[in-house]
Amino acid sequence: MAYPLIKVGYGLFKLSSDDLGGKLLFAGARFLFAGLLVTVFCIGRKQSLEVKRKKDFAWLALLALVNTALHYMFAYIGLSNNPSARSTILDSMGGFFLILLSAALFEDERLNKRKAAGCLMGVAGIVLINVSPNGRFFDHITFLGDGMILLNALCGAFGGIITRIVSRKMNILSATGHSMTIGGAFLFLAGASIGTTSAWEFQFSGIIILTVLVLISAVCFVIYNELLSFHPISEIAIYNALIPVLGVMFAAVLLQEPLKWQYFASVLLVAIGIRFVNTRG
Repeated sequence: MAYPLIKVGYGLFKLSSDDLGGKLLFAGARFLFAGLLVTVFCIGRKQSLEVKRKKDFAWLALLALVNTALHYMFAYIGLSNNPSARSTILDSMGGFFLILLSAALFEDERLNKRKAAGCLMGVAGIVLINVSPNGRFFDHITFLGDGMILLNALCGAFGGIITRIVSRKMNILSATGHSMTIGGAFLFLAGASIGTTSAWEFQFSGIIILTVLVLISAVCFVIYNELLSFHPISEIAIYNALIPVLGVMFAAVLLQEPLKWQYFASVLLVAIGIRFVNTRG
């Protein structure tokens, strides 16, 4: 849902397609407010916000840099050069990257035949959803479009790995709030240093869209990071393959992008893949 809303936000705030500084300001505001919202929630629940060991600050800063700043810098650049449905599909590759990385780095996350089959089904669904009407695959591939989204997906995968490590060192809820606040501030400062070339228009509908994006980030990051902390990574990451399904449907509703027959076939393949990964024995 987020990618179509981001594109709607670009239009409402009158951000031009080549305004990198403006997009980073938009992303920075989103994650800065989301991080502050999570931090206020932690205070309300009387959860400790203290980072007990100095060396844990390095992990927290790394999480902020990879999982928020670089992750969404690549996402916002790529989204401006790609249709939102296509971007959502490519972004879901991060789930498969995360499964492979966790299998390589954690002993309890070994890649077996069942998980491999589930990943192949998920990838097949993503490939199918990219089939163009003339039978050519992945038409109009560009580094600033597809390349940026794939780098974003890779950052998301490494962010998941770092989240698992950080969850063993500090409260993951407060760590999520800290990392989003730091990452959002980094994006905002980067955008301010580059400068915006757009004549921003602040209207009520634009503020509503930005507010919804802040809430999506705050709620979804908290839930996702909590799940990664307490469950096998592969069993959670495979659900990222559902992102394209929701993304293309919201894109069709919000942006009038075409809803193709392949999308429904890909839903079936992704569902089978999720079933494979989460079936034991």
